[in-house]
Amino acid sequence: MLHYKTITNAHLKHWVVMIHGAGGSIEVWYRQVADFARHFNILLVDLVGHGGSSEESFGNSFSFSKSAEQVMEVVNHLKIQKSHFVGLSLGSIVVRMIAKHNPQVVLSMVLAGAVTKLSAKTRMLFRFINRFNSIIPYGLLRRLIAKNMIPQERYKESKKLYLKNSQKLSFDSFLNWIKVVEELNTRIIHLFNEVTSIPTLYMMGEDDKMFLPEVEQTVRNGSENTSLVIVPNAGHVCNVDNKSFFNLHSLNFLCNI
Repeated sequence: MLHYKTITNAHLKHWVVMIHGAGGSIEVWYRQVADFARHFNILLVDLVGHGGSSEESFGNSFSFSKSAEQVMEVVNHLKIQKSHFVGLSLGSIVVRMIAKHNPQVVLSMVLAGAVTKLSAKTRMLFRFINRFNSIIPYGLLRRLIAKNMIPQERYKESKKLYLKNSQKLSFDSFLNWIKVVEELNTRIIHLFNEVTSIPTLYMMGEDDKMFLPEVEQTVRNGSENTSLVIVPNAGHVCNVDNKSFFNLHSLNFLCNI
């Protein structure tokens, strides 16, 4: 089973499940825990190969659907019947996959730094990594991704956090995730085009140049219960870059479901 951590309060009824992105860990949510714990029980999950979740227990086959199943195994183990789900970056795809296959469990979704489609520039980056990963040092590849996802110098805290957590990701796991992401536009894109009745809030940093334009298009084409909040003074990892704004607006959404 995946590594997880719970923060519970016997007086609280509802849960929030929080899922990080590729190269992250549950540590990326620590700026949310104190505020969220006033309103919800919290489940933080490390995806396979990340943080405390060993890849050896799950084999070498990676997919977003399998990641969703692994998260649901933890949810079922804890006997959580319904929950809000919050996903960051590629974790937003895992959340959306859970909502597709287990809609009865999902009260609402907050998709932060969401990845709904890869731009031409992003596809070129991942193709470059796939082609030259055998000759470019792993550390340089991780810094290359960090530089492209978080190019702005003022967001050095979130970049530092990504580089720290991605150190724990093995090279093979890194390549597996890159391969899965490359298939996003062909195999996963339909997820975000499907109309869902589940209340959904996208939260995107104003400087998330890599993914914000695609999310804006997704929201324009979405249902009435889908909305977008732009986080000021924030890039891709908007929950870290501007935690106060993120916590205020995400909790306002969740507490009114």
